[in-house]
Amino acid sequence: MSIKKLSLVIVAFAGLGILFFAISGGFVAKLDTENTTMPGEALDGRETVTVKAKKLPVWQTYTGSIVADQQATLSARLTAQVADVLVDVGDKVKAGDILIRLDNLDLDARVRQTEQALASAQARLNIARKDYERTKSLLRKNLVAQSKLDETLSTLQSAEAGFKQAEASLEEAQATYGYSIIAAPFDGVVTQKLVHKGAIASPGVAMLSLYNPLTLMMESYIAASQRHLLQLGQQWPVTLPEQELELEGQISEITPASDAGSRSVVVKLAFEREVLLQTNEQQLYPGMFARVSIQTDEYEALIIPQSSTYRIGQLQYVKVVEDDRVVPRLIETRPFDERQLIIRKGSTAGTVLLAEPR
Repeated sequence: MSIKKLSLVIVAFAGLGILFFAISGGFVAKLDTENTTMPGEALDGRETVTVKAKKLPVWQTYTGSIVADQQATLSARLTAQVADVLVDVGDKVKAGDILIRLDNLDLDARVRQTEQALASAQARLNIARKDYERTKSLLRKNLVAQSKLDETLSTLQSAEAGFKQAEASLEEAQATYGYSIIAAPFDGVVTQKLVHKGAIASPGVAMLSLYNPLTLMMESYIAASQRHLLQLGQQWPVTLPEQELELEGQISEITPASDAGSRSVVVKLAFEREVLLQTNEQQLYPGMFARVSIQTDEYEALIIPQSSTYRIGQLQYVKVVEDDRVVPRLIETRPFDERQLIIRKGSTAGTVLLAEPR
């Protein structure tokens, strides 16, 4: 091997040695780890808080409507002319208040006729009773034949039957007369007025509608897959967005079968009577849109005070305590309430933070 080639080999090996020495940090000065200060700030006894894990509910919201549990549509039970309508839409009525009067002159005449017929039947019955008692007395003295007593007994029985028939006719006439007066079946508010004075009322044709405002409740369709989460008596929050009302609804009815099309069950939530008394009809009435929230599950969230965070521009930070030193850390959060936040990224349960980083 020539001296020139040998020199090239030696130079190559020397270059490789220098390269490996540089890679291994041979040219970097060693740090004094015993006397070097850790990065960040000193804790200096400042107040700290600990990131805590908390179980939070998972809510599922369903829409629905306000309905009245007690409502009625009134119609006539006979064909007659409307003599008078005594209420208007929106009027408050009490149970027994007269709402509509039908023409009842002919019905009144029929009542008087049946009363007279009953009086005649009573007179005939009284005569038949006296004749029967007199004939029975004469028979004991052998002054009349047995056939005469049988005849008076038959007359008495016919008179009694006639009297009962007259009584039934009077009751029927009085009941029919009562049908000419349409009264409120319960305390409520009139919602529809479908007839006016002079119109002809017919059986089955609606005339008035009303509902009881103290029986208002929410009706919603809940997914059948979540039926097992529902029980009678449970209380869930109900909101009415348009009126900005928040109420507490108690499950009062759950249909025992689900709808084949929507795969849902009808659930009704009642409100406390005191709440309905305080809420006038201008705020709560049938047909209003409402939402109910039902807890379907729960999850674990990391909660910290809002005061333990600070921002630099659009970025949010906390100061984490590590070995009596405080170092900044980038995190992501979302609101929990007015004073607390939920950590989405950047920390774990048990991490110690500076309570007031700024």
